[in-house]
Amino acid sequence: MKAGDPDDEYFRTAEEEFVRRRGAAMLLSPRDWSLIGEWKAAGVPLRVVLQAINNIFDAFERRAPAGRRINSLSYCRQEVLALNDLYRTLHAVEAGRPQSPEDTAGITAAARHIGRLARRVRASMALASKERRDPLVACLARVAAELKHMRKEIQGGLLEPRLLEDRLRLFDQDLLEAARASLPAGEVASLEAAADRLLGRAAERMTPVARDRTRRAHQARLLREITGLPRLTLFD
Repeated sequence: MKAGDPDDEYFRTAEEEFVRRRGAAMLLSPRDWSLIGEWKAAGVPLRVVLQAINNIFDAFERRAPAGRRINSLSYCRQEVLALNDLYRTLHAVEAGRPQSPEDTAGITAAARHIGRLARRVRASMALASKERRDPLVACLARVAAELKHMRKEIQGGLLEPRLLEDRLRLFDQDLLEAARASLPAGEVASLEAAADRLLGRAAERMTPVARDRTRRAHQARLLREITGLPRLTLFD
């Protein structure tokens, strides 16, 4: 590694997340290391980089032919820049800096996005009701109400921007737990087996922590597919 210290947590964590989502081991190119170095030098928070990587892989997995892989971190470059712009806008407002037109547009975009998430949650609730997944219906109804309230708080300037993603992450976890609880034991066992198959031989080359994280990510994705859950994140 030439663009940064291999023991640097920023570089190491970005590399691990990219390789984890790729699902197969690979060595990052000097260009990829340089790109991580550019993000770090520009002050892009590590959490923004990780979210961008996940967004790109989520989108790629929805549309790419089976067997295709992303082979360079460069695929994530524009997403990192876009998320960092939104992150900076929200935190500038939080810090009390006078809002520029760009800041106002960012807040408006965030409120609009929360509205879209609320609509997706309501659509999922209709599906869960049809499938008689009662624990999930109840959780979706609560989250839909929370999102509606969040949107009003954002529009009224009553919610600290830094709390948005944290609250969405908690809602997302609640939905995944409710979705799992709504499935028969046999279906849960089948889901877990499918997640293990997706891990495949790559699991042998992972650390225990990375292997567990990847398994849980596969399980979450399969849960969303089965129950029609949206992924709740501001940076999507």
